[in-house]
Amino acid sequence: MKVKRNFIGEKNLTRKVAAYRLAMEVVRSGNEGSIKKTVTAIRKLAKFAKEELEMKNLSKLQSEHMKAFAEHLRNEVGDADISKAHAANIISCINRVFDHYGRDDLKLSAKEEGLNRGKRYYNIDRSVSNQLHEQFTDYLSQKFIQTGDTRYEALRIQVEMERMFGLRFKESALHDLKGIHRKDDMLDVVKGTKGSQPREVPILSDKGYELLNYAKDFKNEYGFNRSLIPDDMKFSQWQNFAYGVIRDFNERFDCDYHFHGERHTYAQERYLELTGFDAPVRSGFINGSYLQVMSEYYGITLEEAKELDKEARKIISEELGHHRIDVTCFYLGK
Repeated sequence: MKVKRNFIGEKNLTRKVAAYRLAMEVVRSGNEGSIKKTVTAIRKLAKFAKEELEMKNLSKLQSEHMKAFAEHLRNEVGDADISKAHAANIISCINRVFDHYGRDDLKLSAKEEGLNRGKRYYNIDRSVSNQLHEQFTDYLSQKFIQTGDTRYEALRIQVEMERMFGLRFKESALHDLKGIHRKDDMLDVVKGTKGSQPREVPILSDKGYELLNYAKDFKNEYGFNRSLIPDDMKFSQWQNFAYGVIRDFNERFDCDYHFHGERHTYAQERYLELTGFDAPVRSGFINGSYLQVMSEYYGITLEEAKELDKEARKIISEELGHHRIDVTCFYLGK
């Protein structure tokens, strides 16, 4: 019978000494190699939690936080910051920590997250369907109407911005609705970006401007002076609220909605706009077969189809805030 322990954790597990103490407790065999790998994994998760989630104690982690961590690992693999084998080792070691504390709800599957060892596991569609998106945003609207709590409407606007502009959760939450360049149809993304690197994303339709105008009017009407986060809340508090809403929604309707899926939808829609074809992960033409279909449809050479695909992926990569087109394989398939 598994002994359930209280997962209190060290206050700062980014520190090697603190991570080592926890690893020593978890790796009961005392194997030095396993301890070192576990220390690396613990520090990796703690650094992500501290910098991206503003969370100092891992005891506050929820399943949605771990989904975001998996996304973070996928991005690092795609950017060639770490190998996929390294990512799989991190997940394995972190799962051992959670198993020790009886937190099966926080475990990740390397295979399901596209991070298993061996063949690169790109072709998983993680986008949010129109039906699920509408179901979740309708849920938020109803909560706002029923309770009068403006946080639900602010969160709904944030979700729409993620889908419309391909923003990360943190980017949409911290956006101040400034930096809208109507002349060039571009939107500045400055706060909450990966590596604090600002970028511009395109405003592709009137619906984009309508959303931004509504968001600005909402902020003014309800006294949101900084961003879509209420003035009396820190980002970490807002994130906990948002993830709690998702958890309640998923449990109530037996769904699997996650914020980062909106970015996948954005990437796939952009690929369709730029190439005229559904992304491989959506069309089912995978393992390069989509290039042959593209070539035959347009009456161009296979090399020209590859160039069209490459150029589209490059644009999408930049719009998502990445610097390598390889990472688009996780969004679009290959």
